[in-house]
Amino acid sequence: MITGALCLCSLSLFGQVGINTQSPAATLDVTSRTTGTATAVPEGLIAPRLTIADLNAKASAYGAAQTGSLIYVTDASNGSPSGQTATINAAGYYFFDGTNWLKVTTGNGGSSGSSNDIYTNDGTLSANRTIAMSDKTLAFSANPTTGTSHFTVDDTTLSVDALNNKVGIGTNTPAEKLHIENGNMFMHHDSPTLYFQSTIPNNTSNPNNNNGSIVFYEGQNSTTEGMYIRHVNNPTGHIGGNHLQLGSIENGIYNPVLKISNITKQILIDSPVYTTSFNIYPKLVINSNVPNTAIQIIDGTQGNNKVLTSDASGKASWKAGLLAAPSTTYTWNYPGPTGTLPYYEKYVYGPYTVGKTGWFMIQSNWSYIQSPSSGSDQGLGNVWMQINNFATNDMPSPNSSLIEQPINETILMNKNYSVFMLPSKMVYLTAGTNYYIHISTYAADTFGPQSFVLNYVQ
Repeated sequence: MITGALCLCSLSLFGQVGINTQSPAATLDVTSRTTGTATAVPEGLIAPRLTIADLNAKASAYGAAQTGSLIYVTDASNGSPSGQTATINAAGYYFFDGTNWLKVTTGNGGSSGSSNDIYTNDGTLSANRTIAMSDKTLAFSANPTTGTSHFTVDDTTLSVDALNNKVGIGTNTPAEKLHIENGNMFMHHDSPTLYFQSTIPNNTSNPNNNNGSIVFYEGQNSTTEGMYIRHVNNPTGHIGGNHLQLGSIENGIYNPVLKISNITKQILIDSPVYTTSFNIYPKLVINSNVPNTAIQIIDGTQGNNKVLTSDASGKASWKAGLLAAPSTTYTWNYPGPTGTLPYYEKYVYGPYTVGKTGWFMIQSNWSYIQSPSSGSDQGLGNVWMQINNFATNDMPSPNSSLIEQPINETILMNKNYSVFMLPSKMVYLTAGTNYYIHISTYAADTFGPQSFVLNYVQ
């Protein structure tokens, strides 16, 4: 047996030991005896196998001279980790660093002895690290069944909800595909562009489809109140192609106010949705602090001292010499009661007539204020006034004709400001026809003289 053992070992002149080799290449060189043909013969190097209890018992045997010792812990549960064995928490290879037994891992666990293997343990970087991916890819796959935060960077800085396919910035509970909480989005480029592309075909087979929206709202519900910008595909009843709509959201209903057509290059202004709690306001209001800059219309017919007129369909063009200075005036005085008018009372005054047929501009001295006689602010007052040729108490809606249509206006007012009715309105009147002033009021007082001066224009 001794002879056989000596055959397996060889000693070199340099103090090197070889096992299964006569030419050791290191202090100890163990070479395999088989080349794979003897499959039943195990090979390898087995370090001393001890339990944590064994190491605790041998603590006094290990010091600086044993630094670098390698063992295999077979059982980490038959004793209490303490002292040199404080970091032993599982079976495996451990080495002695002169003070403690540290686990042999694929990373440096430091004095904690824990593994930096991210698949089984947490870890801490001790320095900056760079992953050189070259032409390779780095992918994270997940198949969660619960939760909303499955991949995070600094908690809420970036959070991925892999269950619902959502990304949160500033939140770990994203509500949409991209949710930015308490922050802004900044784009910096020569020509920064934000693209929206609908998956619905953009053709006449999908009318009124919402191709993309930007919604502005306050609070948690984006469908109740707010404003929006939306691209609409081939709206019903319009042949001008697609629309870019700007509108308001009232009680969950999207009401377009302004539409821009991509084919006919039109800008269309819609009527607001009328409710009893809102007034009908002007469609277009232009405020300008610089004279003669509020609006400019250039269509090739513009010129000095021309006026803008329309045909029967409402199409406008510049015309010369249509209007002259007022040559005749008529005054319609108000013979009605003074003071606070009763709650939603209707009045009819007239008849009034003019001596010429044509267009008249109304110079209004007819004003109201929200009932100050009550001594306190009661909110908003309301006056509805109409000029028509009905002697009875009848206030129809204005018709589509520009000639002989009722002149109609509803105005809200409060205690601090008086309002004038029908100021600068143009009205077409026929000589000899009886006209009547109709008034319906709520919480309103007459204010100053009540009269209209009608200036004949042409």
